[in-house]
Amino acid sequence: MIEVRDLRKVYPTRFGENVVLDGINFNLNMGEKLGILGRNGAGKSTMIRLISGAERPTSGSVKSSMSVSWPLAFGGAFQPNLTGLDNIRFISRIYDQDIEKNLQFVEEFAELGPYLGEEVRTYSSGMRARLAFAISMIIEFDCFLIDEIGAVGDARFHDRCNQELFRKRGDRAMIIISHDASYIRDHCTRFAVLHDGRLEQFADFDDAYADFRTKIGLDANERAAADEIPDNRRQLIETTHIVAMLDDAFRTAVQAADWHRDDGQWDKAEAEYQSALTLYPYQRSYWVQAAHAAKESGNNIRAEIGYRTAIALGENYADVREHLEFVMQRQGADIAQFPAHIYAGTDAQNAAPSASDIALFGRMLWTGHGGHVDDAAMLDLLRTCSTCDAALAAMLRDERFASGADRAALLSEQDIANLIAIACPQLSPSEKQRIAQLPEMGSHPWQTLLSVEGFAEWDAAQHLAETAA
Repeated sequence: MIEVRDLRKVYPTRFGENVVLDGINFNLNMGEKLGILGRNGAGKSTMIRLISGAERPTSGSVKSSMSVSWPLAFGGAFQPNLTGLDNIRFISRIYDQDIEKNLQFVEEFAELGPYLGEEVRTYSSGMRARLAFAISMIIEFDCFLIDEIGAVGDARFHDRCNQELFRKRGDRAMIIISHDASYIRDHCTRFAVLHDGRLEQFADFDDAYADFRTKIGLDANERAAADEIPDNRRQLIETTHIVAMLDDAFRTAVQAADWHRDDGQWDKAEAEYQSALTLYPYQRSYWVQAAHAAKESGNNIRAEIGYRTAIALGENYADVREHLEFVMQRQGADIAQFPAHIYAGTDAQNAAPSASDIALFGRMLWTGHGGHVDDAAMLDLLRTCSTCDAALAAMLRDERFASGADRAALLSEQDIANLIAIACPQLSPSEKQRIAQLPEMGSHPWQTLLSVEGFAEWDAAQHLAETAA
């Protein structure tokens, strides 16, 4: 058994103490597999290192009557100036293992070839992880500590790892942390969520996952504005495409959507993809996934909206065209009649509009209708408007703008930041931040943007200025 009691880990920093773990308690028996969910920086890897003995706790204790592995996929125990072969020999001697037998196993399993004869310091992180995992399998530990092993190697290597761990050693205890929640769901018997230094345990994965979603703020469906507003719409798209995949809430929503997709629950899959896109509306690749789910559930309008948006945000047109044409044909339309408007990385006013842009303009302009752009209006704008300028102008001519022109908008901090990036690329970063903090940006955004020469090169700006006058 492993007994963890009042485990606490504090790192001193120049800003004061950073409390990573604060009073962690649990037991782990032989054969139990504990999966731990937590956002980036929650302290999961720190806890694994403490249990392995690679680090010492600030206070509390870890007692074990079982042999415990080092963190799998963690190569910190290697001597970097020795070759892979010499490291295998060294570790085999420590654990009194058959050196030749171990050399043969690691060579076949890790598939590092001649690199085993090279110094470990020359290895890539993936090569070190392969070597660490292979060496872990030559020592018959009672408990294996698995730290993101699912991120190492290709699918074939994953299968071989799973064969060695969960089939040949299915009777061992394990503690598993992974960004891939399905990996934990599929392989663990107990579950826990690590958040703000505390560990809460669950017997059921769905309960643990629901708690995790709540604690990372996924159900709030809103991101705070970035510390720095993007220079322009092009940077907004490219930054979002990368940053979203690093965000725990976004990845968690996508993971849930993928599960529903794999189960053929297309409506639920689309809802989860849309939940992720609410957090990061300019993340182009998951507009394709949302469109696929809508197509499979028979909602051709939403599918077309998704495909057109993905293309407008920079997804490869050749990869999407077949799907777009299919859902258009289902509606009795064709691509020649309403061609796709393709991303060109140009100034915002001349860029192809996406559902993200139109929805943002709706929250700014169509306040009399709650800022909502229904599917029919969204699709019509995406089909008929080749630029964001044209889409904004069409929305200004719509009676939904006239009926709510004097009503206050309801924009999130993220909406305001995105609007400023789109409308005011000429302003300095500090000026953008100043405008974002103006109270009137939340209530009367287009009037405020016009006052700082927002939408300066847009034809639609003339209509806005006339309305403001």
